[in-house]
Amino acid sequence: MSDIETLHSNYQLIEKAIKYIDAHFKEQPSIDVIASNIGMSKYHFIRVFKEYVGVTPMQFLHSVTLNYAKEHIKESKSILDSSLDIGLSSVSRLHELFVNLIGVTPKEWREKGKDVVITYGFGLTPFGQALIAYTDKGICYLGFIDNNQEAIFARFKELWENANLVHDDLKAQTYLENIFINNKKYNLLVKGTNLQVNVWKALLNLPNGVIATYQDIANYIEKPNAVRAVASAIGKNHIGYLIPCHRVIAKSGAMSGYRWGIERKKILIAYESTHKENAVEVRDATLEDVPRLCAFMKSVSPKKKEDECDHAAMLSHWIENTHSHSLLLAIQEQEIVGMVTLMHTTSLLSGERSAYVMELIVSKQNEQSALNALFESAMSVCAKKGCQKLVVLSKISDAKLYKTLGFKQTQEETFVYTIPSDK
Repeated sequence: MSDIETLHSNYQLIEKAIKYIDAHFKEQPSIDVIASNIGMSKYHFIRVFKEYVGVTPMQFLHSVTLNYAKEHIKESKSILDSSLDIGLSSVSRLHELFVNLIGVTPKEWREKGKDVVITYGFGLTPFGQALIAYTDKGICYLGFIDNNQEAIFARFKELWENANLVHDDLKAQTYLENIFINNKKYNLLVKGTNLQVNVWKALLNLPNGVIATYQDIANYIEKPNAVRAVASAIGKNHIGYLIPCHRVIAKSGAMSGYRWGIERKKILIAYESTHKENAVEVRDATLEDVPRLCAFMKSVSPKKKEDECDHAAMLSHWIENTHSHSLLLAIQEQEIVGMVTLMHTTSLLSGERSAYVMELIVSKQNEQSALNALFESAMSVCAKKGCQKLVVLSKISDAKLYKTLGFKQTQEETFVYTIPSDK
């Protein structure tokens, strides 16, 4: 069995599991129950699931919940804001691909593809069967299939009804393997209005593993009042996956409509979240990390006094006292790129539990990604410990940074993030 056949087979099992979870979510089914209902042994199911998706079934279940979506919307805002300078006409990063998006000519639009030769075919992908079509200018259609091959083909044919169609499943499979296995570059030939094309270009600026809302995309193309039009444009995207409309969700965090199935949308989002290129991971610090942590602090803040940087005893105290402190490390490619220390306190007057940021250090070259990852994890830790607020005492020069992360300034040098009750 080829790599893509194996991935396709695994996807079918995962899709079946997700459908079962969706139908029985309120029951919070165990691994044994889920595995039994899709016809697999528990440990084989866990192994196949983790090999394919990169996380355990329970971690995956968390990753497609409302809370996960709400958390990751925050990350998308800063990324979209920082990418505004790129420009909508630029070549943008998508997975490991770099793609050019080309609009059809007015003549091709008016004549619905007349005299255009389009080769199309059906084949396997890691996310199910698909129909792909391409011209000498680039890929012009990619749609996933779920026992609805005729309907998907009818949509494709309606879009290019006057084109000269050539059916070739063998070439189609080669294209699909180049896209999903070999990450080969292809241009994309799209057919849409100016607004639709601009929306699709905006989607290409969403990095792998990042999700956004319809409002985010409307703001990005400088049409903040055109949310419905943006949603319509996203729904009419005819090149699935490569133009990543699956990365756009409702403002509430709900997984709204997806032309090629909600289960597939959930799987794509969760898969990409665990396969970010050079992703920053956050974990609790251990005593074994202390020497490396001291070295990291010295490298980032070389002007500090030696005794201030080499406070191994204090770091060890924070690590060992998990009830009152949390010390989180941001790791990228096995190197420490950031740290945050939290002190958990309870008000004697109100009984309110809060967490204070005692130390926050990130390397400059990884500043934004490390900060996003650290604060996302810090908020999760705070919620688990019953904290209602995360408080940062900082210089006024950092105001913009903390406001970007969702903090509100309550005093001149105090920034507070209120932990949602459903976190």
